[in-house]
Amino acid sequence: MPLGWNEIHQLEMEESYPAAIEAIEARLRADPADVEAVIRLGFNLWYAAHGMDRMQKVLPKEAYATRFMELLGAYRQRLADNADFCWAFGLGISLFWFEFPGADEATGEALLAQARLLDPFYRHLFSMGQEKIAERFRGRGIFAAYYAVADA
Repeated sequence: MPLGWNEIHQLEMEESYPAAIEAIEARLRADPADVEAVIRLGFNLWYAAHGMDRMQKVLPKEAYATRFMELLGAYRQRLADNADFCWAFGLGISLFWFEFPGADEATGEALLAQARLLDPFYRHLFSMGQEKIAERFRGRGIFAAYYAVADA
């Protein structure tokens, strides 16, 4: 039985890698249609791959980058209307496209533009208050940590 989101949230907040990624992979294997698992896995993969030096951890960076691109390929068309998916994957690619096999900055920017088109939250993300950001990301693991959202 896969871990619940509360347990996974805690692993993500602690930057407990590779445990957090493995836990989300288990959820996705149990339910390949779990959109939250796809989004959170994608965000965690690029975040861990890029942040391993900051975290002072040795992680399988190339494997994480490859898996990130596999997820993008498998779910991009199906989740093209999901703003969180577009943002999570677009942010990683737009910032670190050079770390992902076959990625380019334009792909990341296109995904971010799609997220902004789909959801006013992403159009106004950087001009809204921290409480609005917290409402959206609290309890969502690495999203919460990335945007400095404290647990309630």
